[in-house]
Amino acid sequence: MKRDLLIIAVSVLLLVQTAFGQKQPAKTAPKKQPPTSAQTTNYPRLKTQVEALAAATVSGDFEKVADFTYSKVVEAFGGKEKMVAVLKSDAAQMKAEGFELTAMTIGAIKQIAKIETEIFAIIPLKIIFKSPEGKEAGESSMVGISNDSGMNWKFINGINQERFKAAFPKAAEKLRIPEEKPPQPIENE
Repeated sequence: MKRDLLIIAVSVLLLVQTAFGQKQPAKTAPKKQPPTSAQTTNYPRLKTQVEALAAATVSGDFEKVADFTYSKVVEAFGGKEKMVAVLKSDAAQMKAEGFELTAMTIGAIKQIAKIETEIFAIIPLKIIFKSPEGKEAGESSMVGISNDSGMNWKFINGINQERFKAAFPKAAEKLRIPEEKPPQPIENE
């Protein structure tokens, strides 16, 4: 039960799933093969900015998290101030229940596609946290979007393939969001 609550809370903390609806992931494959990781070298600021977002999330700098969040997600919260308040409240509730986000590690970015004037990237991440039962880790992905040729990126987390397709149908034809792997206990370090 607490693990289910944690999964929900981490999803909310990491930019909630309410931005594009609450449906379960679709199990459809993209029509085209994703680009290779060699293409990520064309966008060096992507890795830098997503790592800054991860650091801000772990440290609780929710103003910076909101600054890195895709504008429509921020709007879904009712603006930056409301988003920051929700994230702070959720983080405090998690901590009171014995859960603490300790690390977010960005994986190798292997999927990037340019769709009209925007560039989309699927960014794998590993989330590590402390729980009352010990240390746990889960895997997820976020979407990075740039509309200025890769100079600046905004991110959406907690989005699955179905919501991605509803919000960005052309991008969803080329990119596939991997299914989340729920938190599992890990050895204490």
